[in-house]
Amino acid sequence: MSQIHTTDVTIIGAAPVGLFSVFELGMLGMRCHVVDVLDEPGGQCTALYPEKPIYDIPGFPEIAANELIDRLIEQISPFHPTFNLGQQVIAVNDRNGRWTASTSKEDDDRVDGNSHRRGRWRFRPQSTAA
Repeated sequence: MSQIHTTDVTIIGAAPVGLFSVFELGMLGMRCHVVDVLDEPGGQCTALYPEKPIYDIPGFPEIAANELIDRLIEQISPFHPTFNLGQQVIAVNDRNGRWTASTSKEDDDRVDGNSHRRGRWRFRPQSTAA
């Protein structure tokens, strides 16, 4: 059964930039709903290299990818974002000044006003033949 989520901002992609966007928008008092095709937040950091050290995060000379995601999730928790994981956004439409993002599981996000963020890239882990 499909669900309708009404929110201020829909963020497509639960990778570090999407998660940090939840924080920044939460500081502005905006409600966020995050949609990602992967089954857990973190994007490539979680799916491909969780133990890999990252060296370009302000304030951390070195941080493991999975630790970065854990800290971002902790940072956004006071803003109570909602997540639809394991779903791909398949259409974004402007319906009389209200944005609607439809997912592969037939859920709709209705965005109040004209705020809408979307990720640029679509990431799907690919298995390789050995």
